Amino acid sequence: MIAPNAIPFISVTILNTLIKHKLEEEDDLRNLAVKGEISNWKRYRSGVFFDLKDEKGSIVPCVLWSDSYLYLPFEPKDGDEVIAYGNITVYVPRGRYTFQVSQLIPFGQGAALLALEALKKKLAAEGLFDEKRKRPIPRFPDAIGIIVGKNSAAEADLIRNLTRRWPLTDIYVFPAQVQGNDAPKSIIAALKTAETYPLDTLIIARGGGSNEDLSAFNDESLVRAVAMCPIPTISAVGHEIDTTLIDYVSDLRVSTPTGAAEAATPEQNEIRRQLLDLEARLENAIETDFATAKQKVEILANRPFFTNPASLYQNAIRDTENLEERLILAESHRFALTQKQLEGYEARLKSANPENVIKRGYSVTLDEEGNPITSTKKTRVGQRLNTKLKDGIIVSIVTEGKN
Repeated sequence: MIAPNAIPFISVTILNTLIKHKLEEEDDLRNLAVKGEISNWKRYRSGVFFDLKDEKGSIVPCVLWSDSYLYLPFEPKDGDEVIAYGNITVYVPRGRYTFQVSQLIPFGQGAALLALEALKKKLAAEGLFDEKRKRPIPRFPDAIGIIVGKNSAAEADLIRNLTRRWPLTDIYVFPAQVQGNDAPKSIIAALKTAETYPLDTLIIARGGGSNEDLSAFNDESLVRAVAMCPIPTISAVGHEIDTTLIDYVSDLRVSTPTGAAEAATPEQNEIRRQLLDLEARLENAIETDFATAKQKVEILANRPFFTNPASLYQNAIRDTENLEERLILAESHRFALTQKQLEGYEARLKSANPENVIKRGYSVTLDEEGNPITSTKKTRVGQRLNTKLKDGIIVSIVTEGKN
């Protein structure tokens, strides 16, 4: 008997992990496209769990995680036949293999939807759907062009609503085939013709229909032509739930032709109401300004200059007279002060006058030129001198000089 400890073994977890790695690394079990009918569709926060079954009763459990669910082009339900795209994976704790789905396509539309999705990604990668490319729709258009099916309900709807809302605009209709194999070429031709007209806005419109009916508006050439159109464009194709590629490339997407008319024009009654409101506000502002100006004029009119214009000059004359009096007074005061100063100078001069000194008993000796002799050094023997006294002059000759 072999002892249990001597037998090599692995755990269940390791076994399931080995199976998981084998299945997930098998190329034949990757990137699968499986057709089946949905059953037991159950949605949770993390994702959706359901089964795919075929006509023979075979079932495969499936999981569709939330991040993939958000991008489904439709809302699946039990009984829907679909093509599921994904890979095989294994849930180790239960040892259960599961088909991990990344995309679901309704059966019969799979190839077309995949091609459409691929084209959408391609155009988006080129930047054709970027919001920064979007141009504003002119608010007050002078001319609007519409590309619609000839004599269609969409044409009648657009013309009626555009005319009702903004009768000042000119409407140019460019009929085109909006369904069928030749529709993309027909719409592109109408688009090129519209570009030769002086249009402010261009509307491309069609009523609702099946995906097949609207497929012309997913044509790559048409999408690129709309992207290159120099006129701001509005896409109004299908109904609210319908989406085509020109919706992404147009400057604005609306759900109906009526919505396109509303987006392309202002409502004349609303504009009229706004204008009347502005008119009333303008009249009120003018009346207020007039009343303010009138009040200012009345205040000015009551000022002395306007009631008695001469008062302006009277004040000036009075001020001049006051200045004259002050000037005369100042000059008199200055003259008296100057006269007093002169009298003082005169008295000082008189007191310093040699004549007055002589009169008091003193004398002054002068040389022949009349210059005072202030030192013996300024005399010489034989020099003639004049000594001036109170009552006359004594003439003398220098015989000797002593210090």
